[in-house]
Amino acid sequence: MMRSNLITGVLLLVFSVIFWLGADAIPKSRLSGSVGADGLPKMLAIALGVLSIGYLAQTLLTARMAGPVVGPRRETKTVDYTRHLRAIGMIVLGAVYVAIVPYLGYIPSIALLLLSVALYNGKRPSRGLLLFAVLGAIGFYLLFVRLLEVPLPAGIWPSLIG
Repeated sequence: MMRSNLITGVLLLVFSVIFWLGADAIPKSRLSGSVGADGLPKMLAIALGVLSIGYLAQTLLTARMAGPVVGPRRETKTVDYTRHLRAIGMIVLGAVYVAIVPYLGYIPSIALLLLSVALYNGKRPSRGLLLFAVLGAIGFYLLFVRLLEVPLPAGIWPSLIG
């Protein structure tokens, strides 16, 4: 277990360095302010690096506090494939969302995504769940399209109206 944690920590640390280098390669614009397009990715790379170092330190300290292992220890590992299948199901839901959003538009697609993820994770169908999906979609629309001015797909609706 400790070995896999150390490998994971080192891989995350390497990834944070690669991510930093990728962010540093983003072209600088004369129009950018004091924080350019590379600002947020670099902050994320730093955060990942710090968390990776913390994870490595925690793993090493835990192993040190546990003391030496007397004799070889056999670990029997049983793999729970249901967790993997559930994760694949979530990926499929995300892929379906990506496939339908250009056609249905952002609001109906995100409402369907919220509804399907909740149902997939065990929520029972109800009016409250439907209300959650609709209000969530409207909230995300207001946040991304209106407040942050992120252009999101309108779908086929504008061509049907006009």
